[in-house]
Amino acid sequence: MIIRQITLHNFGIYGGAHTFDLTPSSSDHFQKPLVVVRGQNGVGKSTLMEAIRLGLHGKLSLGNRTSQKEYEFYLEQRRHHTAVGERSSFTKIELIFDHVFLGQSHQYRIKREWHNYGSTRLNIQLNLWVDGEAHEGSDEEKEHLLRELISPGVAELFFFDGEKISTLAEAGDGSEALLAQTVKNLLGLHLVEQLDRDLDIYLTRQTGVQELQQYQTEIKELSQELEKWEREQEETQRMLWDCRQKLHAQRDQIALLEEKLAQEGGQYVVTQTSLQQQYAQLEQDLAQNEEEIAELSRGLMPFAVAPNLLRAVRDRLTKEAEYEQWQASQPLLQKIQTRLLKEPEPSAAYQVNTTGQNGLDTADDQDFMAFVRRLMQDYEQPPLPDTAVVHRVSPEKRVTLSNWIDEALTTAPEQLATTLQTRTKIQNDLKKTAESLDRVPLLALVQPIQDELRQAERSLGKTEAELERLTADEKRNAYYIERIQNSRKRVTEQIVNIDTDEHRIKLAARTKQLLDNYQQKLIAQKLHQLANQLTKRFNQLSRKRNLVDQMRIDPQTFTITLYRAGKQFPRNQLSAGEEQMLAMATLWALREVSGRPLPVIIDTPLSRLDEHHRRAVLSEFMPQVAQQVIVLATTSEIDDQTLRFLHPTLAHAYLLEADSATTQITAEPLPALTSFISLDAVPINR
Repeated sequence: MIIRQITLHNFGIYGGAHTFDLTPSSSDHFQKPLVVVRGQNGVGKSTLMEAIRLGLHGKLSLGNRTSQKEYEFYLEQRRHHTAVGERSSFTKIELIFDHVFLGQSHQYRIKREWHNYGSTRLNIQLNLWVDGEAHEGSDEEKEHLLRELISPGVAELFFFDGEKISTLAEAGDGSEALLAQTVKNLLGLHLVEQLDRDLDIYLTRQTGVQELQQYQTEIKELSQELEKWEREQEETQRMLWDCRQKLHAQRDQIALLEEKLAQEGGQYVVTQTSLQQQYAQLEQDLAQNEEEIAELSRGLMPFAVAPNLLRAVRDRLTKEAEYEQWQASQPLLQKIQTRLLKEPEPSAAYQVNTTGQNGLDTADDQDFMAFVRRLMQDYEQPPLPDTAVVHRVSPEKRVTLSNWIDEALTTAPEQLATTLQTRTKIQNDLKKTAESLDRVPLLALVQPIQDELRQAERSLGKTEAELERLTADEKRNAYYIERIQNSRKRVTEQIVNIDTDEHRIKLAARTKQLLDNYQQKLIAQKLHQLANQLTKRFNQLSRKRNLVDQMRIDPQTFTITLYRAGKQFPRNQLSAGEEQMLAMATLWALREVSGRPLPVIIDTPLSRLDEHHRRAVLSEFMPQVAQQVIVLATTSEIDDQTLRFLHPTLAHAYLLEADSATTQITAEPLPALTSFISLDAVPINR
């Protein structure tokens, strides 16, 4: 796929019509896959990436569960605002690209426009041309064709922003979840999961097999529960993504404020650093502590306020357990009693007296039988009337309830008391630290910056606490999803073992089992290929060409493990720059394993790189990663000298400049670059 051109008309910050020629080119000596779009923050670089996504996939660019109402609201917000605050009545995105479909190359032109001429409701139109001929189908058919060309999941393989790179660079749940989702999109496993759901629906609709009915109900309930948890997990992951982006932005803001404070405050800032860090840490601890209190309050703690009621419930559960034991013993007792009534005299086999001789004292026998009958009568009456049984639950659930009651009576109050004591201590420490800061004379020059920094650190602490909470929610959701999936596998195995002549039912169940095995083996195979390519590309980008000799990716957790000289190499020993290179190498390896000739669109790729790794990205990654590479960067990331260095591989370069009076963008091709400079001459802007 090659994106040739995009035109934005009154979209976002782009007022009027603006056209970008994005077609790569070549010369006698160089392929020129690179297109650079640069400008200050807020002038429309990310908006350009957003427009390409929207042009390709419309509503699906916002997520699979976006409603039509949400989509229309989004389009309404993306209409351009003029300098006086008025919203443009007409907005359009036009995208032209080449793509090979079913073995043949075609040129596609997409035009999406929306307006509200003469109506309060937004009018949305989609037009599609294939090789210059208009597609006459419905909008739904056009959207379906575009999804067939490039599915939204596969499109994630060529949209890479700075936050996605940063997430991959950080070892932990965030990078593993992102890698897992990307690999599943790469392999098209969403189709396998959809087929599995369709088979569930098929099995629940079959009739005529008595044994199948109980499993049909269970499959239906499990599918509904799985869908609920998957929706919650999707929402949690969306919130996690937003939270991580917010966290990166806050850290960048704090770094800028600290740099500004150091420049303007000098030695004064140095003397304040310890107290500021201590204060920020205490606020972060307080936010985390309050979240722990809230979490305890959402659990069993509310029940602890009624201990007498809890004890009464526990006693009732014990009595009801005794009632169930009595009820379960009745058939056996009745059988014994019936036999005693039929055989009032002991059989000869048991007529042995204490002297070992045959015969039995009749009086003793009668006394013994009377004793047995009285003993049987003691078990005729239940410990509770049947109407008094309230909690008709399984033994397992009764044990769980009893454990919860014990925890609510003992552990939960103790945990809350400890947490409250911790909060009191943190609040006292905060007060003392604040007083220490107040006793130091504030310089008028740095006080506003310091106040802003302090507020930013407080916000950072809250965001980190929110990230921790969402991460815990994500793990909880994943646990329930895995448990439900295991239950579905169990039901499927039971269906396979049903004794029936309905071949289709067994075939559907066996197909579900095969799909699961296929998915696991496919993931393992692709992850092995991905790990090999990742090792190769990481060593290529690293200053140490043989930094690692092997990598492995766990097919269950998607954790990346590094090996050097045959031994495991802890990832936390990588430098910050090497972590960034690992992220870039991951993107590169994913593209190679996918085997899809897609372009790469990458936003702010150099902002967190040191000098050496920045050079590696400029000389190794950008010219080689794809046939078309669109780079969106600030003018500090790629300045004029860096642009000249990239000239041999540069097809187009654009500079975006905002007019503050009209908030319109002027996108102008840069002048022809005729000079060439060496890589060592490229300055590094920090």
